[in-house]
Amino acid sequence: MKKILLSFAAFVILGLVASAQQYLPKWQEGYMDIHTIATGRGDATFIVMPDGTTLMIDAGDNGKTKDKQHPDSTKRAGEWQAIYMKKVMEGLPGNGKVDYAMITHFHDDHMGAVRQMLPGKNGYGLSGITLVGELVGYNKLLDRGYPTYDFPNKKLNNTNKKFMPEYFKFVEYQVANGMKMERFVPGALNQISLVNNPKKYKKNFEIRNLAANAEVWTGKGEKAEKQYKGDPNLFDENVNSCAIRIIYGDFRYYNGGDLSGGNWNIYKSSERDMETPVAKVCGEVNVMKANHHGYYDTCNGFFMNMLSPEVVIIDARSNNHPVPSTFTRMTDPMVLPCQPEFYITVDQARQKLGEELWSKFKPWGHIVVRVYEGGEKYQVFVLDADKLDYPIIYKSDVKKAK
Repeated sequence: MKKILLSFAAFVILGLVASAQQYLPKWQEGYMDIHTIATGRGDATFIVMPDGTTLMIDAGDNGKTKDKQHPDSTKRAGEWQAIYMKKVMEGLPGNGKVDYAMITHFHDDHMGAVRQMLPGKNGYGLSGITLVGELVGYNKLLDRGYPTYDFPNKKLNNTNKKFMPEYFKFVEYQVANGMKMERFVPGALNQISLVNNPKKYKKNFEIRNLAANAEVWTGKGEKAEKQYKGDPNLFDENVNSCAIRIIYGDFRYYNGGDLSGGNWNIYKSSERDMETPVAKVCGEVNVMKANHHGYYDTCNGFFMNMLSPEVVIIDARSNNHPVPSTFTRMTDPMVLPCQPEFYITVDQARQKLGEELWSKFKPWGHIVVRVYEGGEKYQVFVLDADKLDYPIIYKSDVKKAK
């Protein structure tokens, strides 16, 4: 009888725990949700706009087994990203495909790698961007090089050279089968635009292309200017990252891939600071994804001060995301007098940062910024990245966008 009672008590307790778990309420018309998906192998941001238009920014998989993958290693990072996106897309308008996919730059942790690449049935290997494209599909894909891929030269210096041929074959096949393909245009307004109900949000929603290929929007019209006088072949791929700013009502969001904000001695070019000119035209934001995972060359003081974010998200995949020196600067009240909230996707940097710096982060996991109707208020949620039903493990107060 004791065993029966104990078993019954355990069953009741488990039931109470399960019922106490909270889940992110479904997206509804007028909301904008920004999901930073935690796999531990590369960047992936998935955005649902106010009318249900979807945008994926990067789908990375570096294929490195030393980088712990979430929720586990039974599937590739692209498969987990696709599973997450499909869950989010349930009930959304459209044909079931991602409306816009965008690659910020050609590095494996943003687009996929030949390491652990799966064989494909259509003539190209499957990893990251090609794997998500196979499982979910894209209506339109944008990158910094299409169709000529000639900047800085035909060999695309310092890129993901082994995987690029697979990507080119993917693009060729998908375009032949109906996917639209465009080159990301720095300075353009609404190259990425609402597709379901644009008239309703015409006055309070826009996506501005801020930078790509070391060109930055001038702040006037749709013009962009080169930010270098020297040889662009000396650049690394990060400098060429595509950057965007999204405005919805009073809310502003920034994402710039691995855009660089300075130099260090491993690079030959001294013209790697793209953050400073981008900061001048971007202005203040509510939420930003940290450039280059908070690595050594990024998030310079001017950039952080000009954007003055209330929330900073670090999409991480190694113990150097972020590095202590950069995160010390980001958390310095002399740089940012009004300290933001810091969020991170995985906990690999904890030991290297030390507990004092690590304690400045909210719990790690999938990070969801929900912007409420009209863009006047927003809230941040962290979802458990090791559970497939994605329960909430943290939620912020509702914040007024300003």
